[in-house]
Amino acid sequence: MKHILHKLGLAFASIQPIVLVLVTTGAVMTVAGQVGAGETVIQKATEQFENNPLKVTSLGKGLFMFSGDGGNVTAIVDDGSTLIIDSGVDSRATELNDAIFKATLRPVTRLVNTHWHFDHTGGNVFLGSSGVTIIAQENVKKQLFSVQDVPFVGLRDGHYPSQALPTVTYSKSMVLHQGPQQLTLVNYGPAHTDGDTIIYIAPANVAVVGDIFSNPFYPIIDLASGGSIDGMIYFLDRVLAQTDGQTKIVPGHGPVATRADLQEYRDILVQVRQRIQVLIGAGKTMDEVVAAAPTKDFDAKWGSGYVTPDVFTKMVFSSLAGTSTASR
Repeated sequence: MKHILHKLGLAFASIQPIVLVLVTTGAVMTVAGQVGAGETVIQKATEQFENNPLKVTSLGKGLFMFSGDGGNVTAIVDDGSTLIIDSGVDSRATELNDAIFKATLRPVTRLVNTHWHFDHTGGNVFLGSSGVTIIAQENVKKQLFSVQDVPFVGLRDGHYPSQALPTVTYSKSMVLHQGPQQLTLVNYGPAHTDGDTIIYIAPANVAVVGDIFSNPFYPIIDLASGGSIDGMIYFLDRVLAQTDGQTKIVPGHGPVATRADLQEYRDILVQVRQRIQVLIGAGKTMDEVVAAAPTKDFDAKWGSGYVTPDVFTKMVFSSLAGTSTASR
């Protein structure tokens, strides 16, 4: 019944209550909680995703960002439909769909996934079952189809059903049009995963970057999916080269950011990488590198998310030392 209502555009008929808080672009969101004793990164993140209110931020005429139920979701509206980027977590797919319809007054017909992780693809089953076309970099389809483990964070996910899988894929780049907006989808190689997509939206001057950037939190580097600290920095350099001071950056998590925010984040990753490289060169073990606290200068601002400084340090160490299958 829900899928029929979705197709008819009668999203207001949902029996689930909508908690929709309008906020202005740049407003500060609730800061993600630190991982507690005995809690994995994913357990803490899921707790936040299940309980945070759903918020919508205007990105300009016909563009919106929804946040609170997983990764940020971007919606672009044209005369007859809505295209969205990412789909949140599965348990709140109906709530998200209803909120999108309330804001856009258009049914969702296309979905772009920035990568495969559950908090960005959880709504794929709901939307795919409703006839929405799912689009992603080609590796996302492979990852959703099989069981995946992410080192250091406690995530094990997959195998997704066929209706949740992308039906349109690309390798390096792809161009879509949604009303007056042109969406350029680009993969610059392995970074957060090996299936990351950056979406440049013009003329709106918006860049949706997925989990290449969480604002302002240390990132997950999915080593098992081909991610690396070097790839993250390379990807960020490419995005910085394609944006300007007026570009609105939609991160995977957290409030809308500026190019200056992205530059600061990139520079921090470079400094942490350099410090850990020096320690590895000196023969330090992973535990010794963690004890050296190579992120300590940045923890007050960037260490308050799901990924603790110690976990981030372990991921960077493993990436640089080539131990991508280290402790899970």
